[in-house]
Amino acid sequence: MKFVSGLVLIDAPHSALNMMGTDTSVAERNKVVVKKLKCGKDSYVYVSAQAWRYWWRKTLEEKFGWELSPLEKVEGKNQVYTQANPIKYPDDDVFGYMRAMEDLTVTRISPLKNTPLISILPVRSSVISDFATASRHEGDPVPYESEFYSTVLKGAFSLDLDAVGRFLFVDKAGFKNLIKIDDLEGNSKKSKKKGKSQKSELKTILEEEFLKPAKELGIEMKEDEWIMPKDVRAKRAMEVIKALKYLYGGAKQTLFLTDVTPKLIILGMFDGGINPFISDILYEDKGEIKFDKEALIERIKEFSDVLNPKKIFIGVDKGFAKKWGLDVKDIKEILNKKEEKIKVECGSVGEALENMAKEIANYYGV
Repeated sequence: MKFVSGLVLIDAPHSALNMMGTDTSVAERNKVVVKKLKCGKDSYVYVSAQAWRYWWRKTLEEKFGWELSPLEKVEGKNQVYTQANPIKYPDDDVFGYMRAMEDLTVTRISPLKNTPLISILPVRSSVISDFATASRHEGDPVPYESEFYSTVLKGAFSLDLDAVGRFLFVDKAGFKNLIKIDDLEGNSKKSKKKGKSQKSELKTILEEEFLKPAKELGIEMKEDEWIMPKDVRAKRAMEVIKALKYLYGGAKQTLFLTDVTPKLIILGMFDGGINPFISDILYEDKGEIKFDKEALIERIKEFSDVLNPKKIFIGVDKGFAKKWGLDVKDIKEILNKKEEKIKVECGSVGEALENMAKEIANYYGV
């Protein structure tokens, strides 16, 4: 397996990007709080992994023209499904799905995996309460309170390049990505609850929405898997990475407009699902964010045997680097030495993403 693994930092100087809701411990219940998690003696604000993925999805739709898989709510149930069609909808391919179809369930483990976005600075130094009143009506003003914060959010992700555009028929949760017509016909012997007309309708859907487009695209059809053409797989994977440059989203943007594009990004391509950038590289010290370059260097050297190609891409916004004193030059100088045989390329965030996109294209051979 080949993964693109990365770490991102998002500068959030005045933000409330993902809210928990109303604080029920307050009698008036007029205080809206941000999401927090506790680690040791401190609490940290965070943006849920689902929220980050939603921003990512919408950016791919708006910037790269992805046709997103329509959602369907199951009548009478608290359930919602995508179309579970990764051939037609690239977000079904990249973000995964689960759906029950004719007494059969299709599931796809997402090739794109990501952490929540977690504050580096603890709540004691980052969260502020904003008091305001609603007063554009007759009578007494209505007071309310909402939390927001000033911090830097850290997140990590891994994109499984071998899984993008590759769909399995293995009878196992997460690996039965599609239904074959043979599966439908075999299942009809086990269940007689559904009428022939319904089975015929689903068979038509499978032929028109899955089999026909697959043949038109030139998908390689094997017994246990379908594989999309290399150029399609490369395009999808490259756009997932390049979309980070244009990332947009978050709650409370009307009042706390925040640029959520990464201000620092570190990228590498690894054999296997290792992401060595997740922990212990950036930390808080007396209200300041510190970058442990030695820890990053040792981590890269430790996993250099699965770093393939032997390249690390670091992108940093100059203003952000100056604000927090983040210097990446030492990393390049140490790892670029001949004995290390690891090439570190430093530049802007956009340059780092473009360079990784080129490596993705090379991997797929396009």
